[in-house]
Amino acid sequence: MGDTLDDRTARLESSVEQLRLTVLTLQRRIEVLEATRPGAATTDAETQRAVPSAGFSLRDQRDPIVILSLIGRLVLVIAGGFFLRAMTDMGVLAPAVGIAMAFAYGVVWIVLADRAGRRQQAPRAIFHAVAAALVVFPLLVEATTRFQVLTGATSAIALTVLTAGLLVVAWRHRLHAVAWITMIGALPTSVVLLVQTGLFAPFALYLIALGVATLWLGYALGWSAIRWPPALVADIVVVGVTLRVVAPEHQDAPRVAILLQLALLGGYAVSIAIRTLVRGRNVTIFEAVQTAAALAVGYGGAVFLTRTTGGFPAMLGATGLVFGAACYGIAARLVGEREGGEPNVYFYSTLALVLVLTGFSLVLGDGSLGVVFAMLAVLAAGLWSRFGRLVMLLHSMAYVVAAGVVSGTLGYCAAALAGVPAGPWALPGAVVLAVLAAAGVSAWLAAAQSRLDGSAFASGPRLVIILVFAWAASGCVIGYLAPVAAGLADRSVDLGILATVRTGVLAVATLLVAWLGRNARFREWGWLVYPLLIGVGVKMVAEDFKYSRPTTLFIAMALYGTALIVAPRLRRGSEKGVVQPSA
Repeated sequence: MGDTLDDRTARLESSVEQLRLTVLTLQRRIEVLEATRPGAATTDAETQRAVPSAGFSLRDQRDPIVILSLIGRLVLVIAGGFFLRAMTDMGVLAPAVGIAMAFAYGVVWIVLADRAGRRQQAPRAIFHAVAAALVVFPLLVEATTRFQVLTGATSAIALTVLTAGLLVVAWRHRLHAVAWITMIGALPTSVVLLVQTGLFAPFALYLIALGVATLWLGYALGWSAIRWPPALVADIVVVGVTLRVVAPEHQDAPRVAILLQLALLGGYAVSIAIRTLVRGRNVTIFEAVQTAAALAVGYGGAVFLTRTTGGFPAMLGATGLVFGAACYGIAARLVGEREGGEPNVYFYSTLALVLVLTGFSLVLGDGSLGVVFAMLAVLAAGLWSRFGRLVMLLHSMAYVVAAGVVSGTLGYCAAALAGVPAGPWALPGAVVLAVLAAAGVSAWLAAAQSRLDGSAFASGPRLVIILVFAWAASGCVIGYLAPVAAGLADRSVDLGILATVRTGVLAVATLLVAWLGRNARFREWGWLVYPLLIGVGVKMVAEDFKYSRPTTLFIAMALYGTALIVAPRLRRGSEKGVVQPSA
């Protein structure tokens, strides 16, 4: 009897096993048929590949039933998150336990997104990523602000880990949409947490890291647009940290803000240097724009804080000079190194110019600073005349203008040319004369013609240098002539005679400019003739007729009339190209 029962049990188990195998076989065949286009022959090898993947075909991706199914799954996922939230609200789960379970729930969907991406099921991976983002990012805000299970710093760490997980999925499986889903969720979450917790530093560091990470995603996968939003938000947040330092409440420490500023600048600068120097790629629009922004926010912010809070500006300035010299060295090495590398030359030379200008401004005083900038202007103009690279002429222009501003040369000459003096007349100082001499030498060297680089575009920088020199020369001449011709006993000057002196100097300057412009090498000088004639005429109406006496007004009008007659004739001679430029 017992043996019979055992036999029946064995036969029943065998039948159940056969039925299970039959059902599995039918299920696999149905999955294969769903994944195969109608009329397409499927071999055994194809069947074996199709069964475990159960992937999406192109038809599936466009099938509204499949899409609605994925949306339904997404809704169920969100419902699961709300279920955990409800259990926590009702006290069934302790807040810490409920938050931990919800985080685990969100991480599960990140893992599922990775698995779907590994199986080349892009739609499923994207929907799983959306599910994870909809769970974890709002959960972070709730856990930090409402339940207070996480502190501000801990939430920043958790946000970093979750963002990194999603970006890794996007990077491993080339899922651009997943990267954008991460940005859309992570950036608002970080801003909300920053505002709610009042802790700027941890989230600023997170945003800097996110910006650099998306920069490298763009390098690796060609995703160029995704790096803009985190870079912009990081710049704004670092500016906010800087303002919090100088606020009356002193909400952040200066050293923390400076570290964040340098981290922003260093993260982007090092990444861009690796791409442009090591990989030999040209700088892009984003790199140029973000470097300028990071330089202003990072280095400029650090300079602002050191001056405001009484830090060590000389040390920061010396650091800027070191990196500026390094950038000049890089630019010099890149000149002519490879075809099409001019964008990198201008990028690194401009970066060097900014660092050198700022660095010397932090290290030196105003007087010596003007002299140093004047010397650098002459050096850059000399390099232009020797090698003919337009970037050198542009730098000479920048240094000439900087020297004129920081030394007070342009301000003094403006007062000498058009100001109404009050009290004793001031003579030009030694620094003003040094800048004048440097501007003159730079203008002479800048007139060199070049066939190598940018001769057609060199007129603009040349004209700026000429304007600085003409402005400084006219102001200094008036500065010395005014006390001699119009000086009074109290060391002030007679306004009527001063007006005539100014008119005479400007009229003679117009004639000299027109004469120099006859030579094709100095053709830009001739461009100033008509603006000068118009300016002198306006000046006479505004000043000479107001202050001058008949005698001095006669002299002024005679000089101006002579300039009106002679200067245009000389200008016409320059247009005929009497002297051709030398090579």
